[in-house]
Amino acid sequence: MYPLTTIREMFEGNKIIVPKSYRAYSWESSTAQSDSRTQTDEFLSDLTKYTNISTSTPYYFGHFIFNEKPNRTYEVIDGQQRITTIVIFLSALFARLGSIKILTEEEELFESMIKNRSKYIFSTVNHDNQLFREYVIDRIKLNKKRVETESVQRIVRAFDFFTKALAEKDETYLTGMLRTVSEASCTTFCVKSESGAIQVLNFINKPGNR
Repeated sequence: MYPLTTIREMFEGNKIIVPKSYRAYSWESSTAQSDSRTQTDEFLSDLTKYTNISTSTPYYFGHFIFNEKPNRTYEVIDGQQRITTIVIFLSALFARLGSIKILTEEEELFESMIKNRSKYIFSTVNHDNQLFREYVIDRIKLNKKRVETESVQRIVRAFDFFTKALAEKDETYLTGMLRTVSEASCTTFCVKSESGAIQVLNFINKPGNR
């Protein structure tokens, strides 16, 4: 990975995983029973506002820290909530786009950032990953009995929230949002150990460096 890159380049050709010891997905999504603003509300609102303005500066998703493993495999040390939400959002977006047009260039983006043939590019924590793949990526009908953990419930709610929000959007809106996310810039730090990641985090969070 390059230190300054795009979201598409961060995913493309790589395997990104959340270590099994890390906490699971924690972002909340709005439901019919709640009107409070959530992390996924803010995520979608910020992307929409950016896409609607005219600017040559790419959207910025912040920094991500990875523990670099062999064979272009990267463990997420910092930024896993954003990465997980990006994948959930993109999968919902591709599903809506595919329902209104024949995918062409968009298929290439899907294969770059979500799944290339049988290869899943992103994996969440082990105990949630199978359902994540089936419901979010492959969009297999959900067996409600399998929604056992709070983190799986959050994953399902996030995907359903984005699916509902995009349900009536037209091709222009969808392709604009896809371009915003895939071309968005981010900063990546790749280290060879978790201790190295801690040093990077401490440096980033040190007063005067933020």
